[in-house]
Amino acid sequence: MDIRQIRYFVHAVEGRSLSAAAKRQFVTVQAVSKAISELEHELGIQLLTRGNHGVKPTAVGVAFYERARKTLANFDELDDFTKHFPTSRDNEHMSIALCSPSFANAEGVMASLSKFIGKRLGLDLEIFIAPGRESIEALHAGVIDAACTLGEYASPGTDCVSVGSLPTGVALARTHPLAHNRTITLSEMAPYPVVWSETFDDFNHSIHAMYRERGLASEAVRFPSNATDEQVSAFFSEQNGMAFGAVLPFNQTSGNLLTFLPVDQCDQVRVPLCLISLKSQKTDAYRAFERSAATIFRGGQILGGS
Repeated sequence: MDIRQIRYFVHAVEGRSLSAAAKRQFVTVQAVSKAISELEHELGIQLLTRGNHGVKPTAVGVAFYERARKTLANFDELDDFTKHFPTSRDNEHMSIALCSPSFANAEGVMASLSKFIGKRLGLDLEIFIAPGRESIEALHAGVIDAACTLGEYASPGTDCVSVGSLPTGVALARTHPLAHNRTITLSEMAPYPVVWSETFDDFNHSIHAMYRERGLASEAVRFPSNATDEQVSAFFSEQNGMAFGAVLPFNQTSGNLLTFLPVDQCDQVRVPLCLISLKSQKTDAYRAFERSAATIFRGGQILGGS
């Protein structure tokens, strides 16, 4: 089974004929018929009933179609995503890696953000979430135009430009003793452990690092990059652990386990939102983005920044 067979099958069902699928894919009817027949043979089941007036899915074909349609949509999304990473950069496409842990509905949020900013700049823009070190490697390899970090980043050969700042807070379990607070102070946090992520806190001047400088007394618990979901869940639910993050105007916590509290104003530290680019290579698209970024992110228009 391959994506070509799935594509032909889905289009045949939707067009109610093999000829409709062939026309949609710019191939012959024979090619579509052969591919779907091969698919049915591989699966050992009949997916389509063929007649003089077209085709219709069998009972199994209907169920297969629903799954195949979703698979095809996901594949097309993946294909669209990879188009933002040409071997040579140009001035019409731009890609930015946001160096941040993932959060609830991250793909949807990044897609909306990409569309909004891209429309303002007249660019085909893709913003996606990725770990910090991998993002910098991609930057040096010329795969992306820029990385965006929460906190300053410095390394030979790169420029770091602050385009705004974000208020900060902590994620904690809904069962945590402080979960019903409206805000949280560093003194209230002191008895509880806080994540130190090897993926993010070892990478740049992170939110956690900034609060350590401000006097955070909580135990730092190192999380390796390969920490399992079970380990993470146990840290929050059994140890009443916490993790720093930026305050954003959308839900950042997945499922029912966690909630998010802003750090109280008496202790609040805002984290700079920074663009990282190569000193030696900046496309016109990136320069346009950098010039406009401070305006785009100012005043809470995007990401709750200022």
